Amino acid sequence: MFSQLKISSSLFKPVHSGRQFFWWVNMMFNRVDGERIKALGHDRCTAEWLLRNGSCVKFTSAPNPLCDYNLLPPENSKFFVQEIIADDAGISHIGFSHIKGCTKLEKIVLKNCGYIEDEALEYLKYRKDSLKHLELIDCKNLTDSGLRCLKDLNLKTLVITNVPYVKDFEGIKAELKAALKDCDVKMEQ
Repeated sequence: MFSQLKISSSLFKPVHSGRQFFWWVNMMFNRVDGERIKALGHDRCTAEWLLRNGSCVKFTSAPNPLCDYNLLPPENSKFFVQEIIADDAGISHIGFSHIKGCTKLEKIVLKNCGYIEDEALEYLKYRKDSLKHLELIDCKNLTDSGLRCLKDLNLKTLVITNVPYVKDFEGIKAELKAALKDCDVKMEQ
């Protein structure tokens, strides 16, 4: 029996990296279903995406964030996503196009999200009129290029800490402060 286990387990060894399988699973959990968005709307599908990947979401009609997928309101309920709270969540840029139609989205907190890369920040332009608060904490895959995308937003608060792949940290900090004149920019390496 153990010899069979040994043989069958070798079938699951990835060719290049142990992370390939998990990348594929993450991609599937982050994918956007256009038909579902048409049927249920951006806010519902955004909430499903976030909760499915370990994030929390706050609706305009609720005092507290929702962190349990099983507690989502029924599909015929109307609600609006106001805040995204992702702490050690599996969200990635693949799912960020969900937020295009979330017109009430005001706050995003991304903390220790290992799949967040520059491409995710590019999607924030779709919410530049509603998004007022952004925190990027311990999102270690962000670079100078990604942070430059934030210059076009209308933020009131921007917090960025521990982004080791940003090469010109002080330069980026100066660029963001100059571009976001009405924003309280707090950046620490």
